[in-house]
Amino acid sequence: MVMTLDGSIAGSDGLSKSISSTADRALFGQLRRAAEVILVGASTVRTENYRPARMPIAIVSNTLNLPAGLALFAEASGQTPRGMVLTSQVAIDAAPSDLAGRIDLIACGAQKVDLRTAIDALAARGLMRIHCEGGPTLLTALLEANALDELLLTVSPVFVGSAARLLSPSQFPGLTLQPQQVLTSDGSIFLRYLVTSE
Repeated sequence: MVMTLDGSIAGSDGLSKSISSTADRALFGQLRRAAEVILVGASTVRTENYRPARMPIAIVSNTLNLPAGLALFAEASGQTPRGMVLTSQVAIDAAPSDLAGRIDLIACGAQKVDLRTAIDALAARGLMRIHCEGGPTLLTALLEANALDELLLTVSPVFVGSAARLLSPSQFPGLTLQPQQVLTSDGSIFLRYLVTSE
């Protein structure tokens, strides 16, 4: 995740790329290449206009609001892994018939996504190295579920003002961040924490 000094996760254009540095994008690419699957919230997929990647993309969505025109679907080919949506059984039952043709729908809860079940579903497919790219709703939910092992955060040396924040309002009792690594480049600070619970 990347954020500004005032906690914004996107620039004035609503995109994270506009607050990211060249070094941050290089690190982001390395982290992606080391992963077996990318975990991302549906809102982030829509906002950032995700494209197919060399590894599968697992979208977390309670509503399946994933328009057919998304680049993730429109640019998919036999050269890229088929994506998946970790969702609820209720959403699958109400899903448009063409959605299942574009992406695998995986029930991870009856009414809403249970993130522990979602992580288990990925593991059952041999996808153990999960790289979560947010956004704030998913990051907050992972912290609430105590389902995050590590937090990698870039702090960009800018102020944005009124944009979405890194976390949604919540409480995380018993979670502790243990600093593991701090790097700097071009004014950005790269932080790596282990997330532990009491």
